[in-house]
Amino acid sequence: MASSFDQVHPPQNLRRVFQRHSDFILLLILFVTFRVLALAAYRPGGLVLDFSDFYWYREYAQVTRQGYYPYYNLWTTYPPLFPSVMIAIYQLSTLLPPWEFHNLWFTLLLGSFFLLFEIGIFVLIYLLALKLYPPPNEVESGRSAALRPCWIYAALFVPVYTLTGHFESYPIFFFLLGLYLLLQKRPYLSAFFTGIGFMIKLIPLLLVPVAAQIFSRVKYLLQITNRKLQITSLSANENSFTIHHSPFIIPFDLPRLVIYLAILLITVIIIATPFYLMNPKLIWGPFQISSARQPWETVWALIDGNYDYGAPPLDRRDLTWSAAPVPTHIPWLPVTAMFGLIYVYFYTRPLDWHQSRNVLAFTGFSLSLFMLWSKGYSPQWLGWPLVFVVLLLPNLRGVLYASILNIANIIEGNFFFIIFPEERWLLAATVLIRTFLLLVLAVEFLLLIWPQTVTPRVEKIRTWGLATFVTLLFIGTIPAALQLGHNYFDLRLRQSPYSATITRLQGEPVQGALLLNSHSVYDWFYPYLRHDYAFFMLDDYAPPGETVTARTATLLDNIASQTDVLWIYDADATVITPAEAALDAWLGDTPLAHIQDIDGGRLYLYILKSE
Repeated sequence: MASSFDQVHPPQNLRRVFQRHSDFILLLILFVTFRVLALAAYRPGGLVLDFSDFYWYREYAQVTRQGYYPYYNLWTTYPPLFPSVMIAIYQLSTLLPPWEFHNLWFTLLLGSFFLLFEIGIFVLIYLLALKLYPPPNEVESGRSAALRPCWIYAALFVPVYTLTGHFESYPIFFFLLGLYLLLQKRPYLSAFFTGIGFMIKLIPLLLVPVAAQIFSRVKYLLQITNRKLQITSLSANENSFTIHHSPFIIPFDLPRLVIYLAILLITVIIIATPFYLMNPKLIWGPFQISSARQPWETVWALIDGNYDYGAPPLDRRDLTWSAAPVPTHIPWLPVTAMFGLIYVYFYTRPLDWHQSRNVLAFTGFSLSLFMLWSKGYSPQWLGWPLVFVVLLLPNLRGVLYASILNIANIIEGNFFFIIFPEERWLLAATVLIRTFLLLVLAVEFLLLIWPQTVTPRVEKIRTWGLATFVTLLFIGTIPAALQLGHNYFDLRLRQSPYSATITRLQGEPVQGALLLNSHSVYDWFYPYLRHDYAFFMLDDYAPPGETVTARTATLLDNIASQTDVLWIYDADATVITPAEAALDAWLGDTPLAHIQDIDGGRLYLYILKSE
C-alpha cells in the first residue's frame, strides 16, 4: 500500500499544485529564462557605456593574488557575507581559461549566484501577494489577483539591470524571506534569516521593530486624557477600540523579544566571529567608511554641494586609515531625531498587526523613510522600494510611480555620470524627483494602513496630484531635452579628435562642398557642418564595367556643377587610394587656395572656377 501511495499520489499532488498555480509557474519559467539569457547576452550600461559593479568586484577580488583579503588586511564597505562570496566565485572563475572578454566567467558565475536570489524574490513576491490577495478558492488560485504584482515586477527594467551588474538581489531576498516568515508566524526563523541579511547589508534590521509588534501578545496603550497618563494592558487580539486622545501602542512581550533578539544576535556573532578574529579593527570597517563618506546622490548631497557618487575616501589597503569627521552643512542629530520621531509616531499608532497588508505597508513605509533619511543613495537601491510598490500598489498609480523611478534611475546612473557630468541640474532634478516619489510612497503606504483617512477629498488630491506631476514631468522634458542636446553638442565638440578642424570650418566665410575619405570623419563633421557645407564621400569601389577613375570624375563633375568651392579633408595623407589618385588627376592644375595639417589629417581648399 505504501508503495502504491508513493507511486500515485506524488504525481497527483504535483498536478494539483500546477493546476492551482499554473499561470505563476508559466510566468516563472519565462522570468528565469529571460534573466538567464540577459546574464549571458546583455551587458549593463547599454549603448552608453559597457559598465557595471561586476568589473569593480573582480578588481577587488584580484588583489587576493597579492595577499590582500577583506577583514584581514583590506578595508571593505560591505558586511562579510558579500565579500566572501565575491572572492570565492572569483577563485572559481580563475580555474577557466579567459575569454577575450576577460570578465566573462566571473560575470556568469557571480550573476548566476545572484539569479538564485532573484528567483527567490520573485517566488516570495508571489507568496506575499497570495496573502494580500487570497483567491476565492483553490481552483482559482492560479488566476488570482496575486499574479498582477508578479508580472509587474517581471516587466520592470531596473531589477533586470540590477541583476546583471550589482548584488542587490542577494540582501533583498533575505529581507523578504524574513518578512514572509513573520507573516507565517515564524518569528524565530525570521530572526535567523534577518541576521543573515544583516551580514550582507544593514537594511534588514528594519524588520526588528515590525517583528516586535507581530509576536507581542501583550501591548500597552498609553493614552493622554485630561493631562493624566493611563496605562492599560491590551491583548494582542483586541484590536477594536475607539481612541480620541493621543493614543500610543507599545508592544511588550519580553520573553519573546529576548529570544528573537538572541537568535538574531547569535546568528550575527557566528558569522562575524571568524572575520573578527582575523583583524578586530576591520570588523567595523563598513560603519567607519560609511561615517567618513560625504552624502551622495541625495538631497543631503545637494545641500552639501557634492555631485559625485559615493566613492570610499581611502585606499583600501591602507590599514593606518582612520575615519575623520566629514564637513557638512547638515545638522545630522536634529535630522535623525526628526525622522526617528516620525517613525515612532506611526509605529505606536493603533493598527491591526495581524493583517498582512498592514505589516507590508508599514515595512514599505519604514523603508521609504529610511531611504529619505539616508545620506547616500546608489541607483541599484531602487530594487528595495520597487518590491513594495508592486505588492501594495499593483495599479495605475503604482505602475506610474515605478516607471518614473525607473526612468529617473537610468538618467541618473547612465546619463548624468557618464555623458553629462557637468550638468549638475540634471542630477538635482533626478534626486528631487526620486525624493518626492519616496515621500509620496511613504504616504501611500500609510493610507493603506488607515484607509479611513482616504476621504473623497484626499482621493481627489491624490488623483489630480499625480496627474499634475506626470504632466509637469512631460512638459519639463522639452526644455530639458533641448538644453541637454545643446550641451551635448558642445561637450562632444570639445572631446572630438577633429575639434580644431570643425571649429576652423565653422568660422570659414568661404563655404561650399566638403569632400571626405573617412566615415569616422564624416560622422564627426556632419552634425556640426551639415547646414553650411554640401557633403560628399569618395568611393574606391567600381562595379563591373566601370572604373574608379570614371566614377570619381562623375562625382567631381557633379560637385563642380553645384559650387566652385571645394574643401577636402584627407584623414591620412600618407596613403593614396585609387579614388584619391583619380581626384588628383581630375584636379590637375587647379590652383590650391589653402592647405593645412590639422587634427592628424590635411585640409585643402580649391576654387574650381572663377566668376
